[in-house]
Amino acid sequence: MSLALSLIVPREQALLAAALAPYFAEVAPDAAIDPTVRAGQMLNRKDVTAFWIRKDIQRIGFAIVLNLPDDRRELSEFCILPQHRRLGWGQQAARIILREFPGRWRMGLSKHSREAVAFWGTSLSAMPGIRDLREGAPFTEHQIKSYSFDIAGAHDD
Repeated sequence: MSLALSLIVPREQALLAAALAPYFAEVAPDAAIDPTVRAGQMLNRKDVTAFWIRKDIQRIGFAIVLNLPDDRRELSEFCILPQHRRLGWGQQAARIILREFPGRWRMGLSKHSREAVAFWGTSLSAMPGIRDLREGAPFTEHQIKSYSFDIAGAHDD
């Protein structure tokens, strides 16, 4: 069984919204975020790349990458569906996504998800090619902290 990324296309907005609803309830339970509206925003912005995380043909999660100026990126959303967690798929998916887009990255971590904080703390510190890993202030009131780092390209290590 292998993991792969596939682009989420606008016609899959309802599928993405269905995946976003429990995700937002987990990571930002106090936020008034309409998953259908948010899915539409994500899929229709030119500076956003949205991926399904697939194990063989099954969707096991998603990732939303915000493409910033100067070859920088923000991992805006990242989710492995609960029934697929703690099996190593999240680390493998994170590695694939980050290696796909070498350069400067940042991400904020939800204050409502201790699991995400633990996952990213462990994953980023152990991931090959990560340089200049820094912990910083949260970007929003729903976050506890942020990370910024550089990731080497596939041939840069």
